Amino acid sequence: MIRALFVAITFLSVPAAAQTGPCSAGFQDPPIFSLVMSSPARVSFKNTTRRPLSSPFVTIAGNVITVVQTAQDFQVASPLCNDQSVSIGDLAPGPYIVKWEYREDIGYSLSAAFTFAFTIPGTAPCVAGIDFQPQSPFGAQPISILYATTFRGFLQTPTVALDGSQITIDQQAVIADPAFPGHVPCARGIVQIGPLQGGYYPVTVRSTTFGPLSDAFVVRQPVRSRAVRGH
Repeated sequence: MIRALFVAITFLSVPAAAQTGPCSAGFQDPPIFSLVMSSPARVSFKNTTRRPLSSPFVTIAGNVITVVQTAQDFQVASPLCNDQSVSIGDLAPGPYIVKWEYREDIGYSLSAAFTFAFTIPGTAPCVAGIDFQPQSPFGAQPISILYATTFRGFLQTPTVALDGSQITIDQQAVIADPAFPGHVPCARGIVQIGPLQGGYYPVTVRSTTFGPLSDAFVVRQPVRSRAVRGH
């Protein structure tokens, strides 16, 4: 039996220095963050960098989860994809903060920081399909893609690809049996992508154990106000 919990996630800040270049599965920056509630829960992070990074080191103090990677003091010619997945254990309902930090290997000073927040409620109904937060994002806002399916469980963090405006999420899933009569097992996942350019973005969630889920969202560009000259 596999149990999955609903997770609501909110992006709190952007990296200290924006980076560009290719990442895994053809995905281009901005960086992405994803979380799958299984037992234990796992969080993944993908970001393009030109500095080699160490393996992530995780510490948990109360509701604050800190992940640290140290960076070498040199850059490489070709961009590297920092594609990491870490276990954060079995979490009780409540709010949590994830701080993903890059620190210098000499001096340990902070060079970049990515901060995310999510809340695990006690219970939530399962609604199969895709949802977006916010529903109508502006170009400066990150987008959270929430997806769910019944009688399944997610064991690993997803693979995300952005090909033009098409966002494709590949998520491994296993069949989950009800824990008791009337119980509906629910697999839920979240992928968060940093600010995108204005446009129409179709989203497809694929898996080998359930049919594809499809939806789309539109990123609006902020309207710039014009100054009015007095006469």
